[in-house]
Amino acid sequence: MRWFLPKDEGFLAIFDEATGNIVAAVELFCQLLRDGAGRASAVDKLKELEHQGDRYTHQALAKLHTSFITPFDREDIHALVTKLDDILDAVDATAHRLLLYRVEQVPAKLVELADLLLASVREVQKAVLYLHDPKKHQEAMATCVEINRLENEADQLHRQALAELFLKARDAVEVIKLKDLYAFLEDATDRCEDVANIVETIMIKAS
Repeated sequence: MRWFLPKDEGFLAIFDEATGNIVAAVELFCQLLRDGAGRASAVDKLKELEHQGDRYTHQALAKLHTSFITPFDREDIHALVTKLDDILDAVDATAHRLLLYRVEQVPAKLVELADLLLASVREVQKAVLYLHDPKKHQEAMATCVEINRLENEADQLHRQALAELFLKARDAVEVIKLKDLYAFLEDATDRCEDVANIVETIMIKAS
C-alpha cells in the first residue's frame, strides 16, 4: 500500500547518480591496471570520484533526516547508501595501495578480479534502477542472482590468486602487497552482494 502514497523520489535519483559514479570509478580502475604510464593521474581522478560518492552519501543521509515519507523503509535506505559507499571506498583504497606499493607488473588475476567487479557494479546499477518500478520485481531478482553469481566467481578467483601467489612468489614483501590488493577487490565484490541483498529485501517488502 505504501507504494501508492506520496513520497520523496529524490532518494532514487541520488541512488541512480551514485551507482553511475561507482561504475565510472571501476571502469577507471580497470583502465589504470592496464595502463601503468598514466596510473598516478588515474588514481587522482578516482579520488575525485570517491569524493563525489561521499557527497551522494551525505545527500541521501541528510534527506533521510528531513523526509516524512520515503520510497521504502528508512533502515533499507540507510543500508543501501552505506553499502554503495563501501564499494567505492574499497576500489579507491585498492588504487592508492597500488601506487603506495609501487606495483610495476599487475598480476593477471588482479585484472580478472577487477573485471568481475566491473560486471558486478554494472548489475548493481541495473538493480537500483529497478527500484523505480515495483512491477520490475522479477527483473530485480534476476539481477540480484547475477550479482551473487559474480561474487561467488570472484571468491573462487580470489582463492586461485592466493594459491598461485603463495606457490610462485619468492619475495615475502611482494606476497603481502598483492595479498592486500586481492583482499580489497574481493571485499568490493562482497559489498556488491550486500547491495543485492538489500534490493531483494526492498522488493520483497513491496510485493
